Amino acid sequence: MNGIDQAKAHRMLGRIVLAGITSHDREGNILNQTQVFGSVLRINAHEGVVLANGIDGTEIALPPDLAQYSAAEPGTYTLRSTNTVVHDPDYLSSWDIHPPSGGKDDAG
Repeated sequence: MNGIDQAKAHRMLGRIVLAGITSHDREGNILNQTQVFGSVLRINAHEGVVLANGIDGTEIALPPDLAQYSAAEPGTYTLRSTNTVVHDPDYLSSWDIHPPSGGKDDAG
């Protein structure tokens, strides 16, 4: 687990992560907002934080920057995208995804 806080990674294994993901276009406009949750299966620099989706069990890969995963307050969380209710997740995280700069649409 190069570059990953191994102690935190070990603590996160088997725990529930609730993550919000916002996708943006090149101008910064929001294209899509989703929330996902699931149990942490594994964490490594290549795959990131891999969850077993709490709805269907499929694997979800999130970025491996463990500083962005904070302890969740106990309570009930409702995923806006699906109205799924998640009780007492262990960690919360939120991600903004922007397209890479320097594409052929960029001037200069």
